[in-house]
Amino acid sequence: LEQALARASTGNPAEGRRLHHYLYCSACHGDNGTSPSRNWPSLTGQKPDYVMKTLLDYKQDMRRDHYRKAYVMTRMSRLLSEQQMADLAAYYAAQPAPVVPPTTDPKLAKKGAQLAAQGDDKRGIAACSACHGEHGESGVTPDTPALAGQTPEYFIQAMRMYKQGMRTSDVGGVMRMYAKSLSDTEIQALAHYYASLGSRR
Repeated sequence: LEQALARASTGNPAEGRRLHHYLYCSACHGDNGTSPSRNWPSLTGQKPDYVMKTLLDYKQDMRRDHYRKAYVMTRMSRLLSEQQMADLAAYYAAQPAPVVPPTTDPKLAKKGAQLAAQGDDKRGIAACSACHGEHGESGVTPDTPALAGQTPEYFIQAMRMYKQGMRTSDVGGVMRMYAKSLSDTEIQALAHYYASLGSRR
């Protein structure tokens, strides 16, 4: 895996853009990687190694958390070489962060901001910012994505899958452990907080 991830830095954004459209990635993830749907994640602004790891996880059949989506992504990823994955990753990384979704709730976002910044020592919940960046702008390891600008609906969906143990691609089970300790309200608050951090255009 480390050798494959090292290739992420060799990606060609122009070739990645061509692949994004040629392989119809845009159908689910948007014209430039910003998803028009609350059911699919935006890929813009993600670090190359995160996109690379995610594609490798799909290719190796490690993502079975949502059958329909996993089936599509597993089939698509198997068409890609590691260099093509790197090219796609470079293209998405070169795009600006997703815009703030119109469904953002300021009150929930305020509650989520506190939990993201401070965590909860009593329940062993670390600050989300420790891994996902102070403003949700990037992860510090290949398995921690940028969260700024993702729609609340997609964020909630992903966290529920971690909480239920359906999504298992997190290294060391870290996200599954933290998600189990969060209430549905806290997950919603975090979702609206990170959504509110998207770019404003």
